[in-house]
Amino acid sequence: MENLLLEGIAAFDRKDYHKAMEILKPLALAGNSEAQCLVGNMYHLGLGVDVDISEAIAWYTKSSEQGYGVASNNLGAIYASSPERATKWYLNAKKQGFSHAPSH
Repeated sequence: MENLLLEGIAAFDRKDYHKAMEILKPLALAGNSEAQCLVGNMYHLGLGVDVDISEAIAWYTKSSEQGYGVASNNLGAIYASSPERATKWYLNAKKQGFSHAPSH
């Protein structure tokens, strides 16, 4: 599974988003928090798929619930227009060890 994750990340990094989704989505469905966050990122930003904020939120939430701080930070960004909600997610990201989350 770790090799597949690395292969999916490599595809994502080289901007081969269709291949990345093909590799990462099954890992995300199997519960891999990093894959869940990356799948959420692709839906959030429309990388290889149509933008779908609801789908992005769902994947980021699954990842965040497993303690993946990047996903919590990304949820904060999605909710930026609602300072109270954004702050909740940014604080969660910091608690999860993502030190780059904004301080509000």
